[in-house]
Amino acid sequence: MVYHLRRTLIALVFFVLSYIALSALYSHLDPSTSKSEEEREDNVWIATSKYWVDRQACRWLGLCGLAHYRPDPATKPWNRRSLAKDTTDQIFLGGGGTHAEYVDWEDIIDDGRQSPDEWEGDPRVLKDVPQFVLDHAPMVHLYSGEQFWPSDINEHLMYTTPYINHTTMNMTNDQHTLYNLQRINQKVKGKYSFMASKVDVEDRPEWLGSPYNKPVPFDDDDGEVEEVEEYEFSEASEPKDEDIEWWDPHRYAEENKIALPLSPSAPQSRPELRRRRDTGPSSRKAQASNLGPTMPKPGGYSPAPAVLVMVDKGNGILDAFWFYFYSYNLGTTVLNIRFGNHVGDWEHSLVRFHHGVPKAVFFSAHSGGLAYSYNAVEKGKGKGREGRPILYSALGSHAMYASPGSHPYVLPFGLLADVTDKGPLWDPALNYMAFHFNTSITHNADAHSISASGSSPATPPSPINITLSHVPNEKESIFQPASCNPKAPLSWWWYNGHWGDKFYDLGDSRQWRFAGQYHYVNGPFGPRYKNLGRSKLCQSSGPCRIVESLKEGSKKSWLGTK
Repeated sequence: MVYHLRRTLIALVFFVLSYIALSALYSHLDPSTSKSEEEREDNVWIATSKYWVDRQACRWLGLCGLAHYRPDPATKPWNRRSLAKDTTDQIFLGGGGTHAEYVDWEDIIDDGRQSPDEWEGDPRVLKDVPQFVLDHAPMVHLYSGEQFWPSDINEHLMYTTPYINHTTMNMTNDQHTLYNLQRINQKVKGKYSFMASKVDVEDRPEWLGSPYNKPVPFDDDDGEVEEVEEYEFSEASEPKDEDIEWWDPHRYAEENKIALPLSPSAPQSRPELRRRRDTGPSSRKAQASNLGPTMPKPGGYSPAPAVLVMVDKGNGILDAFWFYFYSYNLGTTVLNIRFGNHVGDWEHSLVRFHHGVPKAVFFSAHSGGLAYSYNAVEKGKGKGREGRPILYSALGSHAMYASPGSHPYVLPFGLLADVTDKGPLWDPALNYMAFHFNTSITHNADAHSISASGSSPATPPSPINITLSHVPNEKESIFQPASCNPKAPLSWWWYNGHWGDKFYDLGDSRQWRFAGQYHYVNGPFGPRYKNLGRSKLCQSSGPCRIVESLKEGSKKSWLGTK
């Protein structure tokens, strides 16, 4: 009896120590330098549980939600789903206020000016998507067993409604769309604003997984990616001096002054420009989203449009950000306990060009990611895919990686890992909305930090955390559609709030927290919070090294700094 009691006590002590150690290790390795919104509201959150034991276990042991913990599968059997009805038939696309904010750029341009020189420097003139951006657009291998496919951001808004924290927002009955979403900013600060699901997401409504947006299969036999030859590189991955200008365009302030948006060569309404855009294989590919409902869609096409945002950094450097939206992020599991679910999921990749030549690719993963030289990443194989970078989207979390397989992060021994494989191949260049963006914020800073003193980048300043007040606004930035979609919506870009639910209270049966990690976390902010003006490629703070081979990348942390 004493022997068994001793063994039980030893096992209990071991569990507690391991639990504390893993929690501390996660906090140490997590690149976030400030407390999350969830952590700042901790005391109020704990008090929402109606069970005294649960509150005490949460406060003193960090074991929160034991009273209602249950497994969280990706999908639920139909007989376990509630009979809550979707409100699709009550939604009207383009509700009140939509047309008032609908900008017809062609009407603006047609104001009597005749010569191209008369349009020089006018920010209202739309610019093309450079052909080299489309020729090197990334392609994404989604996971073969994925349950939450790419989503249409406009459809996502049909099934969500504005909330102030956990309280529904008292606004008009007009449906919020991509053309009027910005008006929510007038009611509440961004950090308190949420577009929350109208139904219980654990009932797994169809729109949450968007199975109808699964990419169309390719009908040829050579759709697999080609193998990338491995090379030997030195341990130091710092770029050569002659490459500094593309690797870090703002290392020297005077030599790399940020240019204004690209100047147009002619008004976008000129017929000859329209004819030029209608020719060539890449142009035809970009128009695939306009195919009629009776016309067959090409391989790789998804009805969910990607978002292409181009940022001209000056001195021949153009960053092409590709954003991928999913209505749901299914978190990863540790010891069969799932962490990090949230409604709404924005992921992105970045291809950096120098005078039209692709130089590097950044793969976003959680709050970090890795940057690779363009020659190092896998390239597509097959008609229309040659030479284009291949990305791998992780199961559930949709984090981006450069190779298939298991990708451990933060915790040791592979306890927390993303998994990717060569599932359905998505070609975002077949269906996208394109925009040009110019911002004065963070042009001379990296990742999640900005200069507190305004000193030149030649002398690295002391970074401070970016807050919502530092995010570019209409007075500091220019955001406009590309000429291929002149009537693309703009209001959604300036929405300051979250694209999903606020993390649920401890008293909510869907919520728990172990080892400091929540089952449900806040929905994400939109693309303009990804620091698009950054000079280096990486998303996380600290050094940004360019990985020179897939083999080297497989040994590096997802933080992109080690």
